[in-house]
Amino acid sequence: MLEYESFSIYELHTVYPTTWKVELNPKSDREEGDVAFKSPEKENFFVSWGPLEKAKKRYSSVEAHADDPFKRIKKNPSVRKIEFVQKTIVEVNSHKAIFAHAKVTLAKPSIIPFTKEKTVIREVRCMHIHCEHTGRYFVMYGEMTSDKASEYGEIFENMMKSFLCHEKKT
Repeated sequence: MLEYESFSIYELHTVYPTTWKVELNPKSDREEGDVAFKSPEKENFFVSWGPLEKAKKRYSSVEAHADDPFKRIKKNPSVRKIEFVQKTIVEVNSHKAIFAHAKVTLAKPSIIPFTKEKTVIREVRCMHIHCEHTGRYFVMYGEMTSDKASEYGEIFENMMKSFLCHEKKT
């Protein structure tokens, strides 16, 4: 069973497996930034944050914000198909958050001429939150191979369930 430890910065908090590395983007500050959680198998999860007003100018709602990564993925010429496994509203740190899990089929060109391209399936999980309390938006994002999807999906869920963007007031 995996052991977890806490990560906390700028009032953002989550847990991550003790065997993973954490890399904070050196340009990050309280207002805007990102942190990478890196597994020994090179499957990475990211948490990004930025000004809520910036997100509200660009997106009409947290749902629209959550749709954006998949619209950008569809524009990639190697993407053949996106299949949503789950897209739901969850409560995270007293906020309505959007959680999405999708399977993305990618074409991998063959190195041998006139042979059929191979396909690879990657699974994407993401969570979007708009936090009025801190005036920031938060996005947790992870991409993994299908053979590791169950294991990494559980890790993503633990990180999401433990996620705090501000202290809960009682």
